[in-house]
Amino acid sequence: MQKKVALITGASSGIGREFALQLDRMQVADEIWICARKKPDLETVAHELDTPAKILVADLTNADDIAAIRSTLKDEQPRITYLINAAGFGKFGDWQTISDEAAAAMIDLNCKAVVEMTRAALPYMDRGSRIIQVASAAAFLPLPHMSVYAASKAFVLRYTRALRWELAGSGIIVTALCPTWVKTGFEKVARQSGGGHDVKHLIAAQTPQSVVRDALLANKAHFAVACASPQSLLLRLIGKVVPSCISMAGWEVLRRI
Repeated sequence: MQKKVALITGASSGIGREFALQLDRMQVADEIWICARKKPDLETVAHELDTPAKILVADLTNADDIAAIRSTLKDEQPRITYLINAAGFGKFGDWQTISDEAAAAMIDLNCKAVVEMTRAALPYMDRGSRIIQVASAAAFLPLPHMSVYAASKAFVLRYTRALRWELAGSGIIVTALCPTWVKTGFEKVARQSGGGHDVKHLIAAQTPQSVVRDALLANKAHFAVACASPQSLLLRLIGKVVPSCISMAGWEVLRRI
């Protein structure tokens, strides 16, 4: 009998870890495959799960590590019930204060790795399988002093919506998750740059628990986009009707508060 697997990237902490916990309680798979760079953190998550966990230690910006995941999938031939692409990071600062290396790494992890993991997983998905791509409310607007991060999440949103169209009729349900600030380790990493305090406060930050719960409900309801908060929904509407020059001016005020 084909093994049912939920595959989660960025599963060692934050939103990815919370997806592992909630999918575990939902009993959607025979195994939960948790993927991140740090094995000790993944082992901690694995011990929190009742569902058997398979640990995949991988840097998703590394081609060899992606190839290793593809090889594991080929060897085990699972049926993937859920793919959660939650790996990603951001930096605060402008083009001068964010390093070239950090800018390139954001693009590689937030964009390229999402595409590579999705393409690796899709051959093992069929009717009833589900994909949730973790984007951000930052995808709705250009954000100075978070320019690369916001652009990378806009890529995830557009890619996810187009993929959803391509998969129409397949029975595979695809949703882009676009929350506002979430109480995870994101802020600590984001502030590790020369412009780390260009964004003063993360106003009205949500919990990973509520964000993941809303994402799973939205995906179950076949929504293309899960905003997961009134603030995110407002930003989505602003992005549709307000000229970018005005929304960016508003962001310039908000980030200084």
